[in-house]
Amino acid sequence: MMRYNPTIIVQRVVVLRNDQVAYDEKFHRGVNVIRGENSSGKSTVLNFIFYGLGGDFKDWSAVARLCTRVTVEARINGSVVTLSREISLTNGQQPMEIFSGSYEASSKAPISEWTKYSYKTTANRESFSQALFRIMEIPEVSSDLSGHITVHQILRLLYADQLSPVENIFRAEPFDRADLRDTVGRLLCGAYDSSIYDNEQRARELIKQFDTISGQLRSLFSVLNSVGDGFTQDWIDAQRASLQKERADLLASIEQLERTAFAGDKDDQLTLDAQEKAYAEVQSLQEEIGKAKEERDALALTMADSRAFISGLSHKIVALQDSSRVAQHIGVVHFESCPACYAPLNREKQAHVCQLCQTPFDSDGTRSRIAALILDTGLQIKQSEQLQVRRSERASALDKVLSSLSSRWAEASRRLASLRRLPSSAVRQELRGLHQKAGYLERQVEDLEQKAQLAETVRELSAKKDALNDEIGRLRSSNEALRAQQEVRLSTAYTYIAEEVLDLLRRDLRRQDIFEDPQQVTFTFGDNSIFVDGESYFSASSRAILKSSFYLGFLAAATKHNFLRHPRFCMIDTHENMGVEAIRSQNFQLQALRISKESKVEHQIIYATAMIEPELEDEAYTVGAFSTNDERTIAIKM
Repeated sequence: MMRYNPTIIVQRVVVLRNDQVAYDEKFHRGVNVIRGENSSGKSTVLNFIFYGLGGDFKDWSAVARLCTRVTVEARINGSVVTLSREISLTNGQQPMEIFSGSYEASSKAPISEWTKYSYKTTANRESFSQALFRIMEIPEVSSDLSGHITVHQILRLLYADQLSPVENIFRAEPFDRADLRDTVGRLLCGAYDSSIYDNEQRARELIKQFDTISGQLRSLFSVLNSVGDGFTQDWIDAQRASLQKERADLLASIEQLERTAFAGDKDDQLTLDAQEKAYAEVQSLQEEIGKAKEERDALALTMADSRAFISGLSHKIVALQDSSRVAQHIGVVHFESCPACYAPLNREKQAHVCQLCQTPFDSDGTRSRIAALILDTGLQIKQSEQLQVRRSERASALDKVLSSLSSRWAEASRRLASLRRLPSSAVRQELRGLHQKAGYLERQVEDLEQKAQLAETVRELSAKKDALNDEIGRLRSSNEALRAQQEVRLSTAYTYIAEEVLDLLRRDLRRQDIFEDPQQVTFTFGDNSIFVDGESYFSASSRAILKSSFYLGFLAAATKHNFLRHPRFCMIDTHENMGVEAIRSQNFQLQALRISKESKVEHQIIYATAMIEPELEDEAYTVGAFSTNDERTIAIKM
């Protein structure tokens, strides 16, 4: 069967109470019916699946509170992974352990082959939502007010649970935000381009840099304003020329005085101590500069190599995702002749082996290994980027050290050059005053050079600020154009979903007049509401059918249009809420079966019922046994 990405298929659910198995059932593609008497644990199983896939859940039933761990084997975009989470009664947002492979393989694998991910993304750790989105090929999305979109938020639009208000689209939770719901809805409708995410993240980074530079410029201007309005590059050049002339005149006077003293007193004891000290200082500074440059150059090479490595890893993830698609079909490649010598191959064709060399081939195993490589590569990228930040900080520190050492070396070199013109006599104390004046002049020159550096820094920062402003503007303009395109796609997705919901309402039993021949279904994710021909007030049972129809219709649209990012998976526990009669529920179940049979792509519909339609009482559709209050779904005695 064909597959649109993303696709989630739950294959097995295992619930433990310490070492005791409380629930262990296998699921399948298409329709999955969990059936049983009321209050026998059906909804608890759906809650466990929601939690096992990454939903945040704390309102556990009495029997669920006795359980300790949920493990879900799922096929995500064709790759089998096993997800495991500990059940906490007090703390939400529990981490997740992920194993690339089946539940059976995971139960035999060492703990080192599992990878633990936190619920939230941090500077140093990747969340399980990021890992799962990478496997699903869903780009990371950030809401300005709510941060990163998580798997939990996606599942809120895939699971119509029993306790949420039937008039709302999303599964209820405290502190719900309209902007977050809108973002999730747009994402699943395929109305978010990955370029928009990239541009938004890049713009946020540039805005941070822009704000930082603005703060630096304000600080520099407060320093430079004390110099006065004449502080320009021309003023600096004029001051530099004046100080250089004054210094040259002073050095000439010192040289002339020393020459006179040397010629007038042959008996003076000459010494080269000052020259030797100056030379030793220059040599020491040169060694320090050499070491600092060597470290900086080595760091620059390492950073360049790491940038290439990160780029290679990013391309590797894309290649691995492509390889996963190839692995799905490679088992059906047949060779009529040898690709080396073109001799005919008359071997009998066998399943699950290479048709050329007869080596056993397991496409599921291959895709599981690819999923493991994708997860591992993502972690490598995260770690490499963190190292790059530290290297960049070290490089900036080295640049400052080199600047300071270069200034000290220049001063020492000038002092050595002055001392080498003529040997100094220890008795020529009268030259001390001139040398002190020369030192004061040197400090003036250094101060001027520092001001020149500040002026150059201001110029560079101003230019960088202008460039950042231009780039931010370009990104925003690009996103405006992309969003206009996405609005068209969103409108198209809304139309497809509405058509499916309209069809389901028309096929409903004659219980709600407006459902008999509705002309328009409208909905808004931000407002969390659905309207039929402009009306939203219906009988309680009809509202339950409407909400269930929306979830089923969304999935139906996703099985027909591959641009939707809906994972072709939904769980429904609402079609028997609010007193929906048995015959109406069974009619809805037949619609779910019809949609499933008509679909040409992989999908999964899981629902719970106490009134199963007889046609669906078949192992091809049911999961586990019919549960009762004596033989509950979760096998724990209360």
